[in-house]
Amino acid sequence: MTVPELVFSRRDFIKRVSQGMALTGAGLLIPSAFAASTEQLDFRRGKPELLLHFNENSLGMSPTAMQAAQKAVAQYGNRYPDDAVGTLKQNLADLHGVSEQQIILGNGSTEVIGAIVTYAGKQQATVIEPTPTFGDVRRRAASHGLTIVKVEVGENFITDIAALKKQAEAITGPKLINICNPNNPTGSIVDQSVLQEWIENASDDYLFLIDEAYFEYAQLNPDYASVLPLINKGKENLILTRTFSKIYGMAGMRIGYGIAALETAKKIDNFAASFNLSAAGVAAANASLEDQVFFKQSLASNQQGKDILVNTLKQLKLPYIESNTNFVLHRINSDLASYSRRMNQNRVRVGRRMTKDDGWNRVSIGQPTEMQAFRETLLVFREKGWV
Repeated sequence: MTVPELVFSRRDFIKRVSQGMALTGAGLLIPSAFAASTEQLDFRRGKPELLLHFNENSLGMSPTAMQAAQKAVAQYGNRYPDDAVGTLKQNLADLHGVSEQQIILGNGSTEVIGAIVTYAGKQQATVIEPTPTFGDVRRRAASHGLTIVKVEVGENFITDIAALKKQAEAITGPKLINICNPNNPTGSIVDQSVLQEWIENASDDYLFLIDEAYFEYAQLNPDYASVLPLINKGKENLILTRTFSKIYGMAGMRIGYGIAALETAKKIDNFAASFNLSAAGVAAANASLEDQVFFKQSLASNQQGKDILVNTLKQLKLPYIESNTNFVLHRINSDLASYSRRMNQNRVRVGRRMTKDDGWNRVSIGQPTEMQAFRETLLVFREKGWV
């Protein structure tokens, strides 16, 4: 048995290249490199890349936070940041009206989420969550061998609390209810009165994880409410998580936290690594909490960028979901793969597919100047029939 000949002779190679050049000249064959260039817009050539795919705060962190981080590295980079961690816990406790022992710190809120899932794993809990939603709980639960029950969101991508509750009631044993509020990737908020009633009346085998990563943005909506008051009332079946990654622009510094009733916090903290934080991150977080000027600037920048995006979507008649975050989920009148390819070729990164149906994209809100550049790109996409 002989191996098929896979290597062309030099003569065959020249012949094939010549044929390809002839076809190209006749307009019958378009080289892939040339085809790709036809989707690159002249005004986007050489422009800075727009990173609108990970819900980061492109404004950056507070200047005082940056200075604090640099100082911490220079002066205490060789020391464990125990004192600074204690200060951060106390600052967060004062901010939220809880005791220091109710605060659980982590390298980003995802580390706190990991501790919660580990605790739930010890109980062999069933995870119940809406879909689509932020996937970290699902990923971690799978590693523990936990059963994961997904419940489709309702109309306009609103998390269906009634459907989640119905599904949970049909399951025996411990349950971890995972709700991201506002939800990622939809930007929608839940009916707070319905959620509160469920939490208050749920049996002891329920643990509610409410991810409030986008809490600061959502406060602009009078219909939004945190579950923190329930924790302050002593509800032990509940824990919320928050992060410094969004409004404070500290995604790369990895600081997040959870808040729970005292006994619940103790249980979760057994699986957390509150001491495992960097001196730079802790210093930046402490400084950020004090810099209210930057906080307001960050909130205003996001709102201005969102206004530019939403007005553009309205102009192009591209449906979108009302967002309470620093991103917007919207229609693109295209399959996402083609849309993403064209955006990438024009130095714009947009979100991956996160919805059951194709034709939706989650785009992060950049600074107003960045969103103006995105607007210009989207308008030309419409001219070319790409959206």
